[in-house]
Amino acid sequence: MEKSRKLFAIRQVFGKNNAILFVLALFPIAGSGVVFIAPYCAALGKGLAEGSGVPSSLVPIALWTTKQAFFSVLAALALGLPGAWFVGTSASKSTRTLRALSAIPFAMPSILVVLGFVLFFGNNGIVNRFFMFFTGLKEPPVRILYQTSSIILAHAFYNFPLVIRLVGDSLEKTRRLLSAPAAVLGANPLVTAVTIFLPAILPSLITASLLVFLYSFTSFAVVLVLGGGPKAGTLAVEIYRYARVSLSFRDAGVLAAAETAIALLVFGLYLFFSHKTQMSTMDSIDRPVYTPKESIFRRISFILYLGAILFLAVGPLLSVFVESFLARSSRAGSVVISLRWWIGVNKNILPAFYRSALLAVWSASSSCVLAICAAFSINALKNLAENEHGISRFRKSFWRFLGILIKVCAISPLLSSGIVLGLGFIIIYGGFFSTSPNSSGVLAVIAIHAVTVLPFTFNAVMEGFNSIPKNILSAAEVMGAHPLMRLLAVDIPMSAIHIRSAWGFAAALSLGELNAVMMLGLENFETLPLLIYRAAGAYRYGTACAAGVILILCCTGALLLTREK
Repeated sequence: MEKSRKLFAIRQVFGKNNAILFVLALFPIAGSGVVFIAPYCAALGKGLAEGSGVPSSLVPIALWTTKQAFFSVLAALALGLPGAWFVGTSASKSTRTLRALSAIPFAMPSILVVLGFVLFFGNNGIVNRFFMFFTGLKEPPVRILYQTSSIILAHAFYNFPLVIRLVGDSLEKTRRLLSAPAAVLGANPLVTAVTIFLPAILPSLITASLLVFLYSFTSFAVVLVLGGGPKAGTLAVEIYRYARVSLSFRDAGVLAAAETAIALLVFGLYLFFSHKTQMSTMDSIDRPVYTPKESIFRRISFILYLGAILFLAVGPLLSVFVESFLARSSRAGSVVISLRWWIGVNKNILPAFYRSALLAVWSASSSCVLAICAAFSINALKNLAENEHGISRFRKSFWRFLGILIKVCAISPLLSSGIVLGLGFIIIYGGFFSTSPNSSGVLAVIAIHAVTVLPFTFNAVMEGFNSIPKNILSAAEVMGAHPLMRLLAVDIPMSAIHIRSAWGFAAALSLGELNAVMMLGLENFETLPLLIYRAAGAYRYGTACAAGVILILCCTGALLLTREK
């Protein structure tokens, strides 16, 4: 009887044919609420609760975290702006090559970036061995690891593709809009660049800087490995230490509140300038632009820059592959080609691969299901609010509010930090981990991964749904297809490419994610990133490289699914 009353109430609000929308809308709202909103509020509430003292280390840690993020932004701009200029002022095949090469670091997990840096720039790394071999030096000339400079360089290496992509695309669109009027008015290229292009792309430049700052500010794996000790601990690293080592959830909550407050401020600025960027270039896409013949100086500059990108972007990751096939015959022996690290791959690397694949498949599939429900519900509710006639104002307002709520729940995890989210899970659901730590912990990691990547899968699926011709949707409605039937028979099949792309991107992110696994303390559930972290920490670089090669191949395979063709 009670069940019938609830169903009747749902139908009264939605109508008999649209009651299914309420059920579909519940999935993303409940998923985000249980996995993201509730744990995040619990973590922040622990720090903001009455009686929570402020740790004496809060201000120094927050200042140091902000400082390294600021200098990481400067380094990323120095590395990415020349590439953005080449990308934005040329349409040749060489710039497309630059785009592809520069995207390699950003597509790889952070633990692989760290491992590549250690192998490439370490005291016994490839760069130092090269210089020592040709110069005869007895000591390594390049010493940047385990100090602040290595963190800044790693963050710049990891994030400079954002600068190339965002600023380069904005510059290209600005040229399409303003280059012809500037030429008609007689402005030379230098005057045009300084007085027209630079002010026009300034919002995108600020947007890229804020995004790099946000990623560097919340960085965990890079600082944990390359920091060199407690003096280089960021807020994320200290939250992990307080929660997992000191077991002081109150102090960890205070740090989590501070990190979230600063991240929210930066993210708000990012949204503001991102909107400015879209508004300034929104009508410039389809306008042709004349591109003059490239000069010799520009060609030489591009070749030098491309060589630097190959050195910085491809070198560290290539060193992971090379080092997996090298070994020493003895401690004092020379380096020889060997399959030593691959012979024992069945013992620990393949089991770690199976666990990572399990997490990736389940989390990507769960995230896509939530994204499909969210995107379809938003479009259906918007259509009802705009096109239905003769219904009450309350019902229209309720549909609009529900659509906004679903969108907020789908996008809000973009602000999530895996460390803070893990802390909230321990606070709320810690009792489940104590009774069955393995199964509950694995389910928790799957849920965290699925909701963390939900903003990306939601945007991809929404783009696919919005690309479906309106006449096809109208035909489905005329033929009497109810919402669930239309979703299964029309929307999903016609958006299959976008859903596949969303699944591949979500799987790639899950494969390389380390924060949630470490924060939840799944010691017996060793994934590939956790194996690489442990092996590198124990100086078993051969094992770490073999696992790294497998992780690179897995992420590459997942990212290939994101291609449109």
